[in-house]
Amino acid sequence: MSVSVTVPSNETLNKDVQNRVKELQKLVLEDDVLKKLRTEEIYLLRFLHCENFNVAEALQRIKAYCNLLIDQPLWFGKASPLEKKEKIEFKDKVFLDGRDKAGRPVLILKTGKIRVSDINFAEQAVILDYWFELVLDDSQTQATGVSAIVDMDGYSWKYLSWFTPSNVRVAAKKMNLYPIRDIVIHVVNTSLLLNASIKIIWPFLNERLKNMFKFHFANWSSLHEHINPDILPPEYGGNGPELDFEDGIRILFDQDDIIAAKLKYRQAFSK
Repeated sequence: MSVSVTVPSNETLNKDVQNRVKELQKLVLEDDVLKKLRTEEIYLLRFLHCENFNVAEALQRIKAYCNLLIDQPLWFGKASPLEKKEKIEFKDKVFLDGRDKAGRPVLILKTGKIRVSDINFAEQAVILDYWFELVLDDSQTQATGVSAIVDMDGYSWKYLSWFTPSNVRVAAKKMNLYPIRDIVIHVVNTSLLLNASIKIIWPFLNERLKNMFKFHFANWSSLHEHINPDILPPEYGGNGPELDFEDGIRILFDQDDIIAAKLKYRQAFSK
């Protein structure tokens, strides 16, 4: 597993994009609350990509995102991956060495490996923040988004304790505001128990969030319509290497200081 990140420079951004980034940066710096954010151009590009470079809409998204940071600080990573070392070492997440057919990096999440009794929903959201930070400053990822394969094999009834109305509302709001242009969630190895969870969650999702989900069951041909089997492991009908969770975690921990620096701004929203 490797993560290749290309950070755009001013030379690679066209003049119109540069102007929009600078306009948004100016508006953010003029706001006493928003200026606590990361204000460098590479970070603000995340929000501009989400709103098709409409500066006014990107600013509104940033405001809503900051309000959620203030209201729900426990749902956002503010430290570094090593803060959650023991729970990251559940070995339930790893990025594939490759991208889907739309150019998105692909995160694998195996629900059966998460020790649900030892972690809550908000902590899981924090850990996802740390994984996403590996790729979100990459120019291609900013333009395309992120894919996830959520493997429900071993899904436990214990997950139902996570899905209280308040938890689902916060999780849905965070997903809706998160500065990723597109999130595509491929759900595989589904079960009757998952169907019960979906009935709880679905009414809290808007149409945009509902459209993120693609249910493949164990139909690998369906999954391969979106992700080339050459990058998928054999367990998903692919020709790629087996999943190497230990290597993926090593890469995440190697980026500990960098991720901590990127997320340090969030501490200002918790005071």
